[in-house]
Amino acid sequence: MESQCLTLISAGKVKIAATKGTEILASANDVFNSIDPNFKNWGCDKAEQPTREADIEVYEQVQDADYQKIFGGFGQNLDRLCLTTPQIKSFVVNNAKDYMLGAEGWTYFRFLFMVGNEFFIADVRIDSHDKRDVRVRRFTYDGLCYAEHRHRIVVPRLSMK
Repeated sequence: MESQCLTLISAGKVKIAATKGTEILASANDVFNSIDPNFKNWGCDKAEQPTREADIEVYEQVQDADYQKIFGGFGQNLDRLCLTTPQIKSFVVNNAKDYMLGAEGWTYFRFLFMVGNEFFIADVRIDSHDKRDVRVRRFTYDGLCYAEHRHRIVVPRLSMK
């Protein structure tokens, strides 16, 4: 089941490579031009468990919504929608280009991840010249994500759960 404010845009099997768990976003200066200091301020700068290659799905946002509506619309426990921060980095490096809008400007990718018992959103922005920024938001942030920006929402493949 997918969220009503999203439409699936990935076709076939999209995979994120296995990770060592040490490729954290807070220090990924090799990938991002700008990294939100709140990754460190909020304790989101920790190494994680290694992961195996994983199947994922990419959705495009088609209705204005906040994070609770976007991720809550899948009808799944939120922890089943999370990726690790090393998986997020791997997606940005290896897969993001396949889902870029192609126009001048920014493409926005949103990922749900968890630290301890708290959920966060990694907000990755990539422009048409491959400038990459990453911000972090608390999942409880109640601001709207506007459909006109065609945000990409990346989650583990739900049909495999």
